[in-house]
Amino acid sequence: DSSGGNLAFALLVKLAQLDEEQPCAAVGISPWLKLDLHTSPGNLYGIWCADLYLGRGKKTTTVADPLVSIVNISPELLEKLPPLLLHGGLKELVTNDIKEMAALCERHQHPLEVKLYPCPHDFQLGPCFKDASQDSFGLISEFLDRNWGPQEPMGLEGSRSTEVQL
Repeated sequence: DSSGGNLAFALLVKLAQLDEEQPCAAVGISPWLKLDLHTSPGNLYGIWCADLYLGRGKKTTTVADPLVSIVNISPELLEKLPPLLLHGGLKELVTNDIKEMAALCERHQHPLEVKLYPCPHDFQLGPCFKDASQDSFGLISEFLDRNWGPQEPMGLEGSRSTEVQL
C-alpha cells in the first residue's frame, strides 16, 4: 500500500530496465504511483512524505523518474511488466494515480484490472469496511489464481520450503 506499493512497482520497473524475469503478477492496494504532488491533489503531509522519499535536501532523482512515478514508464518497459491489479478508495490521495495508470495501460493494451471502492485509504486493513474488504480480497485471490496457475499444496511433507541449519 502507499509508499510500499510504490517500492514494489519500482522493483518491477527496475527488473524491466535490467531485462530480468518479472513475477507472474503484481497487486497494488492503494499504491502511490505518482509522487508529483505539485500536479496532483495532495496535502502538506503528502508533500512532506514525497520530499523525504526523494532524499530531502540530497535528492538523487526526480518525480519524473519511472522508478519513483511508474506512471512515467515508457511503453517499451510497460510491456515487460506482469499483469497488474490495483485497488483503492474513490477519494484518496492515490485515486488519480490509479486512474492515470489505468489510462496508460489501456492506451498500450497492457493487462490491468482496477477497482475503486467507496472507502478510505487501506480500507482492507480494518474492520469497518467488511463487505468491501471481502470483495477486494476475493478479487485479488481470483486474479492471482488466474495468473499463477495451479499450484501444488504446501504441506509439511513435501513442502517447497528450505530448511536452514543454524
